[in-house]
Amino acid sequence: MRKGIAIVCVGMLLSLLTSCQTELKLAKKYVAERQGIQAAVYFPEKAEVTVEPAPKYGSTQVLNGFNQDLFLDVMYNAYSKEMEQYGVEVYVPEDINQVPVDSTHWLVMLSRMEISGRITEYEDYLFSDTDEYTYKHPLNTVNVASWFEINDSVWLPVLFCEHNLMDGFDSNTDYSFWTGSLDYNYTIDTLKLKDVYNYAVYLGKLYAGYTYDYMMNSYVEEGLKKKGYSYQLLLRYDPYKKQLRYADEDDYFFEIE
Repeated sequence: MRKGIAIVCVGMLLSLLTSCQTELKLAKKYVAERQGIQAAVYFPEKAEVTVEPAPKYGSTQVLNGFNQDLFLDVMYNAYSKEMEQYGVEVYVPEDINQVPVDSTHWLVMLSRMEISGRITEYEDYLFSDTDEYTYKHPLNTVNVASWFEINDSVWLPVLFCEHNLMDGFDSNTDYSFWTGSLDYNYTIDTLKLKDVYNYAVYLGKLYAGYTYDYMMNSYVEEGLKKKGYSYQLLLRYDPYKKQLRYADEDDYFFEIE
């Protein structure tokens, strides 16, 4: 019985390794052969901006004076420039109803974006030999949730991602041997409005990478199916280092059925 189990386990491991090797080969083929991709990209004119009050702390002030038009313009420009690094030309067609769509011509729409300012209660824990202490701090948070729709001859599943920008926080403790006490100190780097606009640059670049990686992984998945394999891990492509790597957890678009 043990010998039989060992044989099965070895077979599963070999199948897994073969599948992973095939994933990498297909992804490399996609990067090498899919040249001259053009993407008609639309971002919404407005985002859904809200400020959520926190019962204990009130409302964040970080979005006071926030200009969503500027935020979206900055994000779109960052998205377009980053797509160039992947060999994808972004353009805005005159007529959205006359956009060519196929494997090298995409229609990409950021169909919905929610931007929410809120207070997040962060719990910092301090441990000593005999006691445990908890310190709670209200941190400014800007949550950005985005929904993308892509057509490359057919409409693909709606894609979603969500990220938070928060106050910077750091803490430390000093132990006094003579008094046997712990001194707790912390610093908060409070968010400013300019940080939110800089975040639009970060998100634009991130979304560009997610878009390319999603299309690449879709190609890989189809290739695996033809060979009788199932997908093991999602891949990400670094256009600067010209390298492929396996994606970290949650570091990609999620499909919404």
